[in-house]
Amino acid sequence: MVVSCSPGFVTPGEGIEIELRSSKRIFPQKIERISVAGGEAIVAFSGAHNISEALRFVGCTLWADVPETQPGPAQGFLGFKVFDLQGEYWGKVESQSHFSLNQLLEIADAVSGATVYVPWHENLVVRIDRPGKTLVIDPPAGLRDLNK
Repeated sequence: MVVSCSPGFVTPGEGIEIELRSSKRIFPQKIERISVAGGEAIVAFSGAHNISEALRFVGCTLWADVPETQPGPAQGFLGFKVFDLQGEYWGKVESQSHFSLNQLLEIADAVSGATVYVPWHENLVVRIDRPGKTLVIDPPAGLRDLNK
């Protein structure tokens, strides 16, 4: 199966137990093989050996408990300042989920102090300046107000 990945995700290894979740079901699976290239991964699950078995996973979200000791490029953004493409300061990264392959940046809003959730996706996080400790995002309209 081809899986779209969030930028900076931590790659689960072969043999790792994951869950494929839909709105109605949870499918526990074990990764037999995984190969990552760019923003996609090709994953073979032990419970899917043909197209009809794989089709039930279309539209599912992958969840995995990945050990914290496993390094990944997206783990080092705490305290980074977040700006949008227009240069507006959104706040600082206060937390970043590591319990899922679908990571979220939790940003403390610079004005209200409320938490703003920004999905970690290559279309949203467009620039990373590690030395300057800044992220530039291209959020869709209304994302900042989504949790209010």
